[in-house]
Amino acid sequence: MKFAFIIQGEGRGHQTQAISLAEMLMSNGHEVAVALVGTINPKKLPVLLAEKGNFKMETFQSPSLVYDPKTKALSLPKTVKNALPNLRKYILSIKKIRNTIDLHQPDIIVNFYDFLGGLYSAFCNPKARVICVGHQYLLLNRNFNHPKNHWFDRQIVNFNTRITALGADKLLALSYSEFPDDKGIVTVPPLLRNELVFYSTENHGYILVYLTQAELVSEIFDYAKENPQVKFEVFIDKTVKEVPNNININPISSSVFIQKMAKCSGIISTAGFESVCEAMYLGKPALMVPIKKHYEQLCNAHDAERAGGGVYSPIIDVSLFLNYLKQHNNHNHQAWINQSESIFMRELELEVEEDIVV
Repeated sequence: MKFAFIIQGEGRGHQTQAISLAEMLMSNGHEVAVALVGTINPKKLPVLLAEKGNFKMETFQSPSLVYDPKTKALSLPKTVKNALPNLRKYILSIKKIRNTIDLHQPDIIVNFYDFLGGLYSAFCNPKARVICVGHQYLLLNRNFNHPKNHWFDRQIVNFNTRITALGADKLLALSYSEFPDDKGIVTVPPLLRNELVFYSTENHGYILVYLTQAELVSEIFDYAKENPQVKFEVFIDKTVKEVPNNININPISSSVFIQKMAKCSGIISTAGFESVCEAMYLGKPALMVPIKKHYEQLCNAHDAERAGGGVYSPIIDVSLFLNYLKQHNNHNHQAWINQSESIFMRELELEVEEDIVV
C-alpha cells in the first residue's frame, strides 16, 4: 500500500509520530511516497525530520502558535493576527498539497494534526482514504475527563481539532493508556521512536529538563542557585550566560535527549505528549507544567497523572517534584506502548480492505 503524510511541523511531537509510523509501514512492506510538512518557514525542514526522516519530504507554509513574550502564555489573538496576513500563502499551500497528492496517488493519506491538511481533505475531495493521527483526538472522545473551569479553552482546542479532521474516514487517538473507543475515534498507543527499546535505564541522580518555552528555564536557574545539591541536565535551543555549576546545558538533540532521559531520576517538561510518553516508557516520572493558557498541555498533564506518569503542577515546583519522586509507584507502561505496531497495522490495513469492499 502507498501512503502520503501531511505533518504539522511545529514542535517535535508530530514529527516523532510520523517518523515512527513510517518505520512501521516500511518494515511491513508498505511505501511512504511523500510527506508534506507544514511549517512557518517552508524553506527549511524541521530539525528532527531533517535528522531522522527517511522518506521524501516537501514543505508548505502553515499557521503556527504565537506566545506572549512577557507572560509566556499562549496568545490566541496574536496567533490569529499573525495568520491573517498569510491567508493567500495558506491557499497556495492547500493547492500544493492537492497537486502533490494527485501526483503520487496514495491509497491512504495520514494527517498528523495539520490544520491545512484538514481543509485540503474537506475542499479537495481526495480519492484516497484519510486517517488522522494525534493525541488531540482523544479530547473529542466523550469518555475523556476534561479539566474543570476551562469551557472556552476546550471549545477552541476542539474546534481546531475538528478542522484538522475534516473529511477524515477515521481518527486514531494516541493515548497514554488503554481507553474506551468512541464513535469514529479509535484509541491507539503512542507512536514513539524505535531506539527507545535499546536503552537500559539507570538513576544517576539528576533531573532532566525540557521546556518548549526557553524563557521558563530562568525558574530552574533560580532554584538551582539556591539548591546547589540538586543536579540538572537542561535542553534548550538558545545561548545562555552565567549557568549555575549544578546545571549542564545541552543543545536540542533527539538522540542525546533520550540518552540523558534513560539515566535521570525524573523529567520536568511543559507536558508535551511525546516527552511524557517517552519518560513513561523508560519508567521516569515527570513533573508536568503546562504553558499558561495552553489547554491541550493542561489535558496532557491531567491525563498522564491519571495514567500514573507523574504529577501535574501549574508552576515549576522542584520541591514538590522531589517529594513526589520519593513515593512514586512505577507502572508498567511498556505493555500498552509495545502494542503500537500491531494495532496501527490492523487499523490502517483495515481501511484499504473496507475501501475495496465498497
